[in-house]
Amino acid sequence: MSRILLAGGLVIALTVVVGCSMFGGDRGGGEDRYVELDRPQRSPSGEFTASLVAGPEQDGVATRVVVVTDTDGHEVFRDDYAYSTRHGVGVTWLSSADQLWILSADVGTAHVDRAADGTWTKTAISPETADTVPEEIERLR
Repeated sequence: MSRILLAGGLVIALTVVVGCSMFGGDRGGGEDRYVELDRPQRSPSGEFTASLVAGPEQDGVATRVVVVTDTDGHEVFRDDYAYSTRHGVGVTWLSSADQLWILSADVGTAHVDRAADGTWTKTAISPETADTVPEEIERLR
């Protein structure tokens, strides 16, 4: 009987730990650094803000779109992809630069960078470029 209770307790504990890590608990690094629907995050320089905004519903599932704005609130980047809430998406700044990382279990990892001319572009990580992912981002994936 005690083994059954112990096993049941372990299942409950694992469920709580997994649930917290998937749905907004500590996702690594001792801090919650992810952009959320109602919680934008400023870039390391403080010059830009990343947000998730509601996207179009797809097959009855809500989506989120990544947006970057400058300090005046002008949009400098809007992702052309709407990420399904069914699969989830993690969005965070690299801690040392204004480089935004998009971590999607559905479509993969990408980063968004500002070019010398001021335009922002998204670059997908491929198997050939997987070794370019910074260690701090790799730990979050």
